[in-house]
Amino acid sequence: MIQKKFQELAVNTYLVKNINTITHSIRTSLAMVIPILFIGSMTVLLNGFPAQGYQDFLNAFLGGAIRNLIQSIQHATVGVLAVYITIALNLCYMNQTEEGERLVLRFGSLLCSLTGYFILVGFFSGEPDFSLLSGQGVFSALLAGIIGAVLFQKFARLFQTRKMIFVDGADSVFNAALHVILPLFASVFCFALANYLITVCFHVQSIQHLFMNAVDTLFLRMQRSYSSGLLFLALISIMWWFGIHGNNVLNQVAEDMFVSILPGEIVSKSFIDTFVNMGGTGCMLGLLLAALIFGKRSSTKKLAGMAFFPHIFNIGELLVFGLPVIYNPMMLIPFILAPILAYTNAFLMTKAGFLPLVTTEVVWTTPAFLSGFVATGSIRGILVQLANILIATACYAPFVIMYEKKSLNESSSAMNELVGILKKSEETTEEVVLTECEGNAGRLAKLLASDLEVSLASSASSASAKNLESPLLIKYQPQFNNKNQCIGAESLLRWNHERYGIIYPPLVIHLAKESGNLYRLETYIIERSIRDSESFRKVYGDAFKLSVNVTVTTLFEKKFVPFLKELASRCELKPGNVCIEITEETALATTEETGALIQKIRSFGYTFALDDFSMGHTSLQYLQHNQFDLVKLDGNLVKSLLSNNRTKEIINSIVYLSNSLDFKVLAEFVETEEQKQALEQIGCLLYQGYLYSPAIDKDALVSMGSRKQGTA
Repeated sequence: MIQKKFQELAVNTYLVKNINTITHSIRTSLAMVIPILFIGSMTVLLNGFPAQGYQDFLNAFLGGAIRNLIQSIQHATVGVLAVYITIALNLCYMNQTEEGERLVLRFGSLLCSLTGYFILVGFFSGEPDFSLLSGQGVFSALLAGIIGAVLFQKFARLFQTRKMIFVDGADSVFNAALHVILPLFASVFCFALANYLITVCFHVQSIQHLFMNAVDTLFLRMQRSYSSGLLFLALISIMWWFGIHGNNVLNQVAEDMFVSILPGEIVSKSFIDTFVNMGGTGCMLGLLLAALIFGKRSSTKKLAGMAFFPHIFNIGELLVFGLPVIYNPMMLIPFILAPILAYTNAFLMTKAGFLPLVTTEVVWTTPAFLSGFVATGSIRGILVQLANILIATACYAPFVIMYEKKSLNESSSAMNELVGILKKSEETTEEVVLTECEGNAGRLAKLLASDLEVSLASSASSASAKNLESPLLIKYQPQFNNKNQCIGAESLLRWNHERYGIIYPPLVIHLAKESGNLYRLETYIIERSIRDSESFRKVYGDAFKLSVNVTVTTLFEKKFVPFLKELASRCELKPGNVCIEITEETALATTEETGALIQKIRSFGYTFALDDFSMGHTSLQYLQHNQFDLVKLDGNLVKSLLSNNRTKEIINSIVYLSNSLDFKVLAEFVETEEQKQALEQIGCLLYQGYLYSPAIDKDALVSMGSRKQGTA
């Protein structure tokens, strides 16, 4: 009984995980094709912009060369949209599995999905229909993208246990490709068999045609009316929510039932485009305004700002895929409800005689208000459009607020998980690659690594323009002597992420290292800090010493020594102005090469500090082989000073060593007057911690020095 329960739990867990993987893959793949969608949508707009003079120009200039150019881009983007979606979906699904790590298997899976797509869509059943490669074939693309990847994985595992073909002396890729033959053939055969059975049973050309016929059957016995228009809109929204281009799928229905404007009839394609699909399917102008007005996250507002121009011309893909709407349960209700309410309101206004009948056909890319006036020839068309936009905005607003709140909670949870993984790694000294972690933590690590690179580029640009507004902030924690004089400060990085706020500093360094941006980040901090230190020396004197943190990785970077030499010359640094503080979990090699490197950097006027010093074997080795000007006591020693007599003896020994080896000792994490007095009695005379000040910005540190000068 217990075994059965465990088996059921295992099956349910597998199903949930697989469904989550499929859903995430679909959402990610559809987001990946946004560039294609956007470029294609822009070409549709350029090709069909509703201005007669403009259209005449396209037709006449160079014999229509510009129009041909625009159409070629359109055909190569949205014209084969389903193919791009098939590729993206297969890659996204394989990327989340073990099998996706091998290039040949990835490519074999991709071939499987593409072949399956052409079978399911019936492209070669009779005369090739190229319209099936566009958004009209997205239904088959979604099926082929996922089913192809799943089938290929299953057969790849199955045939992996069999004796495989191996050609001795052949290229490794060639042999790996031979192993793909059987799973690829088996998968493609499944596609062909399923499609054949469908064609025989239902007398259609393909699964795609069965789907299209099923949709057409819904409207077969319906006349043009409020009900048929309502069903048409609801189906389009539902299909879009599932990632299927509903407008293209129902294009034949639109042409058969709604395309023409009939005398005395309210509902038509122009009526729907003019009074419902403002900003795109789902009355997206309402979502756009709701995001701009009620969105609190900067990312939401930024996305809405980017989407503003295309949405004016009723191209709504940026918000549909970017916010996103597709596969987002929180957006399903307003995405269906908003167009239904707008449609109903316009229908009732026409029935009541307030809104004139639509008498002029309007191109779907015509902006709102202009389209309302052109379609009805009345200012009342504009007023009804305005009312519908406000209705849609009110419909989307509460869901935007709830979605942002939910996203914030999910983001906080993922951030806590990511920081927890890093802290555990620090405690156990086991290396971890955060960007390779599974689940939300790994996805967040990848996102942050990408955002950090953007922030670094942005901060470097603002620094060159002497603009201090940047996401990478530099804070300074003052350092004092036993006479309460500020003798220096440590430069500390704070990354103010637009969505997550201040990021845990060790996480920033770790991600910079993983993404190959550590050198750029640390040299940016050094250069920015040294520039700021000119202001500090004006109020604290030339003896003021700035400490900057450098990891061992950056210390041994070939470009680092020339960088420090040029910086010292350019900023006219005096000996002792800047202290390089070595900090990293990775041990600093105690070799002659390391000693020579440190001495060369010291010759430029820099001094060196050793962070987190204790009486461990590694720390003592550093003093034996390298000349440090300052050691900073391990924070745990300072924290336990008053409660542990052994700690007091350890610090006393370090101070004794400092006198004989000619280096100074600074205590971090000094938070109480009692700690400071105990350290002073031992002979440690330099302090840093909350007793004096937390890390503060440049202006606050300058202001603190100015106040003390005024008091003196």
